[in-house]
Amino acid sequence: MKASFDDAVLDTLFPGLGAIPPASRAGLDATAVLTRHGAMLTAIAAAAGGEDAFVAADPGTRTVLVETAGTAEPAAFQALVLAVSALYHASAPVVEAYGWVARAPQPRGFAVGAPADVAEAAQLLEKVRARRQIWRA
Repeated sequence: MKASFDDAVLDTLFPGLGAIPPASRAGLDATAVLTRHGAMLTAIAAAAGGEDAFVAADPGTRTVLVETAGTAEPAAFQALVLAVSALYHASAPVVEAYGWVARAPQPRGFAVGAPADVAEAAQLLEKVRARRQIWRA
């Protein structure tokens, strides 16, 4: 039942919304992260009365159980959330759901906007031109 428990915890932390997928469907390879933060997962399971009870709980109850475990061990909880967050927000399905391009910037690069006209460029550069010299001559 471990895989279901891991997915349930991940989905409680990052449930998704609309086009943004929940963590369990974001293609995460979270095995190493979840192994490293096993003590926090054990605390969450203990708060629920076991992994099966956590998996069977409704999303609202899962949230309360995760918050309870997180309140008892705030540093460990923060470390778990940050580690999963890094994986989640870097996954291609999530990046694409945000409307970004899920590919490396090179070799094709990205389109960068340019000022529409000379007046807009002058306005953007006004502060730079007003600043004193910041380099050695």
